[in-house]
Amino acid sequence: MSQKKVRVPLPHPAPDNPRRGAWVFVLIGVFLLLLVGGLGFLLVDSVVQGQIVTGNRVGPRRIYTLATEPGRFWFEIVMHGLIALVLAALAVAAFWVSRVLMGTAAKHP
Repeated sequence: MSQKKVRVPLPHPAPDNPRRGAWVFVLIGVFLLLLVGGLGFLLVDSVVQGQIVTGNRVGPRRIYTLATEPGRFWFEIVMHGLIALVLAALAVAAFWVSRVLMGTAAKHP
């Protein structure tokens, strides 16, 4: 003889409001935009001065100048620019997620 097992509902707390988590994404987006602004400033400053300092984590930092090593200089400028674009895309994604969590996303007809 088998007995039917009846699941007893456990007392769970009410789910959190998703708008609380949205502000975290807003802060992340603002932080990423500040990083993009700083990196953009460094890029413009490097082009104006004609030298860029690499941020190697393994070895010593290298300085590439436009006069002595133009190929490496422009490679570093392009790489820093790509990093800035990726960070900007992440900031846009963070703002988009916060907008969805806040419930203000445009409704599709």
